[in-house]
Amino acid sequence: MTMLRTLSRLPSPKFDQQLATGDTHLDQYLQALDAELVGAKMVRNHTLAAVREQLVAQKASLIADGKEATTASLAAVEQLGPAAVRGQAQRQERRAFYVNMMLSTGLPYAVFMTLFNLSSETAQESSWSGYISMFMFYFLFFGNVMAAYLTFGQAPAKTTQRVESLKPGETLEVFSPPASKAAAAILMLLMLFVGSAALLGIFDIGFMANTHLAANLFMVYIAGAGILGATIVNNRLLLQGDTLIKQSLFSRQVIPLTRLVAVEPAPGWQAWFRIGFGQRYILHFSDAGGGSIKSSLILNHEMYNSEQLLTLLQQKVKQVS
Repeated sequence: MTMLRTLSRLPSPKFDQQLATGDTHLDQYLQALDAELVGAKMVRNHTLAAVREQLVAQKASLIADGKEATTASLAAVEQLGPAAVRGQAQRQERRAFYVNMMLSTGLPYAVFMTLFNLSSETAQESSWSGYISMFMFYFLFFGNVMAAYLTFGQAPAKTTQRVESLKPGETLEVFSPPASKAAAAILMLLMLFVGSAALLGIFDIGFMANTHLAANLFMVYIAGAGILGATIVNNRLLLQGDTLIKQSLFSRQVIPLTRLVAVEPAPGWQAWFRIGFGQRYILHFSDAGGGSIKSSLILNHEMYNSEQLLTLLQQKVKQVS
């Protein structure tokens, strides 16, 4: 185990015995898998809980087919494949997530703080090399801190409903937890303060009166985008049969999925020009005339059941095709 992997597992690097099944073979597999994973206990448990559920379900299915318990356990483990392979997949996913979080948090923060520092007289006397150094410091420091926390310290959103256990006619709900709503409220207040200060600065009022007009305008835009983007915590997505319902503070949209032909992540550049915190997905539909219609939705790692929604949407695509 590498040093970085070991550090990422702190402060609870050991296997969580609450995930033990009581079956020696299944538990040995889970412990071997845990040793391959990165992240704090709740991050690793997110992967382990899903694998545990698969193992238990597969064992029960094999026993129902007439296999002896020990044979069923060994077969269930074999069908899941080597723990090292699953562990490598989790590490690769976490590395990609780390880079994404570093860019999506570090770059906006660096731009924001560099512009904010331009409002002081000392910053205005700095050279371009000083601005660049300031930008890189904010980007690398904040980007790495936030990426490390979000990647290795915060588990993906909980799953309260699973695709395989949904009953006919049951609704899958995707929503943000109370903690996300509290964080969004704090962000809105901060952005409101900064945006108000920049707006007053445009009219030569307040402590940002000496800031360049372009910088103040940009900060007003950033603050407005932050406030509007934070409202995503109030969004709720409901998947009922072949209908997706998107509810937000400002609208309610009903989308029939009978003509859904593709679901794909939106290009990364859209994160800079579209308002909303999270990964934007584009839903492609075919219309009655053979044309194409697009809709979009935003999901983030804090939304409960977001992974299950993506799974169901992909299943809808396969059914249509």
